Amino acid sequence: MGWIEMKRWSEAACVWVVLVSLCCRIDAAEAKNVTSSDESSKVTVELIATLSVDGSLHDLSGEQGVLEDGSAADQFGGLSAMEYSGQGNRFWLLADRGAGDGEVTYRCRYHEVELTVDPQTREITCELVETHMLSTPNGQPIVGSSVADEAHLVSTDPNHQWTALDPEGIRKLPNGKLLLSDEYGPHVMIADRSGHVEKELPVPEKFLRQGRAEASVPFRGVAYNRGLEGIAVTPSGKCILTMPQSPLVQDSVAYKGMSLGVNCRCIVYGADRQCVSEIVYVMDSKRNGLSEVLAIDENRFLVLERDGKAGVEAKEKKIYIADMRGATDVSEIASLPEMELPGGVTPMKKTLLIDLLDPRYGLGGERAKEKAEGLCWGPNLPDGRRSLWLCYDNDFKSFNETEFDCFAISGLNE
Repeated sequence: MGWIEMKRWSEAACVWVVLVSLCCRIDAAEAKNVTSSDESSKVTVELIATLSVDGSLHDLSGEQGVLEDGSAADQFGGLSAMEYSGQGNRFWLLADRGAGDGEVTYRCRYHEVELTVDPQTREITCELVETHMLSTPNGQPIVGSSVADEAHLVSTDPNHQWTALDPEGIRKLPNGKLLLSDEYGPHVMIADRSGHVEKELPVPEKFLRQGRAEASVPFRGVAYNRGLEGIAVTPSGKCILTMPQSPLVQDSVAYKGMSLGVNCRCIVYGADRQCVSEIVYVMDSKRNGLSEVLAIDENRFLVLERDGKAGVEAKEKKIYIADMRGATDVSEIASLPEMELPGGVTPMKKTLLIDLLDPRYGLGGERAKEKAEGLCWGPNLPDGRRSLWLCYDNDFKSFNETEFDCFAISGLNE
């Protein structure tokens, strides 16, 4: 069937979404910021269709040969984010750093695809249209190599240009440019549609990752492979919110090489693209991570929070509405506790929108995928409902399919 594949979802699941408070105590963190109101009682969510794409397919990069681990240099997959272009059924899919967790010199890229959903037949079609390679401000190819990233972190040359990214977020700015985030630096960047990075937004020093040679035990910054995972821009384009996958090193505790905690410090940028505040999103469990953030309006966002398990071991795959109104600016607080917040600190307010493991959607159990990664709005459906798209990361494993889900949402803006 080539690059266009279809999959029929036999039974759609439609459910009235009501606000819930977490009653299961996974660890000592009680999700006190999950509120009770009737905000989500007006919202309906329906799973329209899903699509599984063969993990062995190739992209349109024109790259030849294989990488250090034997994976194809032009292998399609590893999707970390998706965004609607605003035109027709054209979407952008961002790939992460490549196979092998940074062990290969995979050239970073994003793809343009045509994604079409038919609510009547409950089918999705996907056609790859173009692949764009990312490049640095001075025109060098960007790779996903952790070796190249470490070389930049330990360089004493003030003019040294980074050449490595682990791309994790992509959004469209009002002027048509791309807004990108990554886990390595971490970086927040603006690029043109060809993938050329034009400028960087300032990232507060407390977020900057330390090189392994710089500190055997890091004392600040994003944890390794847990950087700026999601990024969102509000409809006006005046506000940007970016979230790390997990709490900063100084806001967590070290455990078996991991930084564990629930208080994720997020960066808010204003219209001048300067950091105006830092606010906190509290996760349900210290073993969860944040995969994506998507703006609903100027104050509310969808946040994809999940565990790192697949199949029957998967317990947490949820999409929350997070409201930043009333959230405390913590930019002057050097370090946050890993669990409870200090007195006077109010986090973003959370409201459950979608539990992806709810049996009524049919996405859980043995079928549950580990890495729900990308989230974006799509064009409105024929009946006026908003389409919400979700993509999954297959880690560039040819035996692992890439999946897309399309939901229909109504009542969210009422």
